[in-house]
Amino acid sequence: MRSSKGLPVLLSLSLSAALLAGCASERPPVNLANLPTTQDRLPLGATRGPVKGTLTPEETKAQFISLKANEYTVKKGDTLWSIANHFLKDPYYWPEIWYDNPQIQNPHKIYPGDKIGIMYIGGKPRLGITMRPHIRYEALPPEINAIPLDTLKPFLSYDQVMSQNELNTAPYVLANRDDALATSLGDVIYARPALTGANENYAIVGKGKALIDPVSGKLLGYRAIYKGEAQITQRGDPTTLRIVKSQREILDGDRFVPITNEPFDHAVTPSIPAVPIDAVVIDIPDALTQVATYQVVFINAGSQNGLVPGDMLRISKPGRVVSDKYTENEKELNKNAEPQGFELPKPPQVKLPDFPIGTAMVFRTYDRVSLALVVNTKRPIRIGDLAQTPTAPLD
Repeated sequence: MRSSKGLPVLLSLSLSAALLAGCASERPPVNLANLPTTQDRLPLGATRGPVKGTLTPEETKAQFISLKANEYTVKKGDTLWSIANHFLKDPYYWPEIWYDNPQIQNPHKIYPGDKIGIMYIGGKPRLGITMRPHIRYEALPPEINAIPLDTLKPFLSYDQVMSQNELNTAPYVLANRDDALATSLGDVIYARPALTGANENYAIVGKGKALIDPVSGKLLGYRAIYKGEAQITQRGDPTTLRIVKSQREILDGDRFVPITNEPFDHAVTPSIPAVPIDAVVIDIPDALTQVATYQVVFINAGSQNGLVPGDMLRISKPGRVVSDKYTENEKELNKNAEPQGFELPKPPQVKLPDFPIGTAMVFRTYDRVSLALVVNTKRPIRIGDLAQTPTAPLD
């Protein structure tokens, strides 16, 4: 069940840092009300799906924490989300509200020293670069990443969802040199079938929990839990390897998968899903019951459902079903009464509305499963929470 989207992608907003010297003077607040509407377009490569159209002026104003917020100066270490959270109640709406200032060369890129502020375009408040310092380029330092790459590297580098057949056919840990129950960094292990490919290094994964679609009940695959890496020291049958990285105890029967050495330099920009998505959180890696901001969730929708890396989803709590013990509606009461009439009527069951609690961005897709990073949440996220194309702001 390999990812149908090809090579892993780096979730990196193009916030390249540069050596700054000599700043231009700040401009007064910008009001571009007379610009043609052709300028009012989505930035950052974002696209709109059919669920939500362009925000109205009133809807746009409602997304801002304050329309009197001061300009924000971008600092090294900032992320898209930290900047968005300075102005907006929900960073999901950044693509809807960001403005491509035609006076700024390449406004999609944001550099340390840039000033982000509120401007009015056609009567709508928008965010954009209000001032850019003069830049003297010497050598570009590393880019500022939108998210913590160390957290995502295992999910980007190794297959994390595998079918039963893929697990059955992958080479396995036959035994270890010292006949120990588990092995770790520096230990020698043996693999079968023989590792005959050109690779010298392999990742070691363990079979995790089955991922079951809560709607259809079908098996979507198994989590492949990253445990470490091993390097071949002697080829043959069995193949001899030494463990060079260890994150969890490595057991006999764990599987070897090739390491993907794809560099982390692929930009993924936030986008509104092109199709309506109605998915459910089915697993929360490395957490007992809940996750928070900058943690990963598995959802039961993937490339076959139209998801692509960069798609942003609203995370919601499903409404509880409660008993209405106070209704006097006879139809509702009679509907729930026992046919024999020997018992009192049962109160009607009422489902409360779902309510949004956060936002997650898809960063890797499989056929029927995706991994998403929680970028904003007001409450802990648990298995069973909803992951959907957003249609309403956070409360």
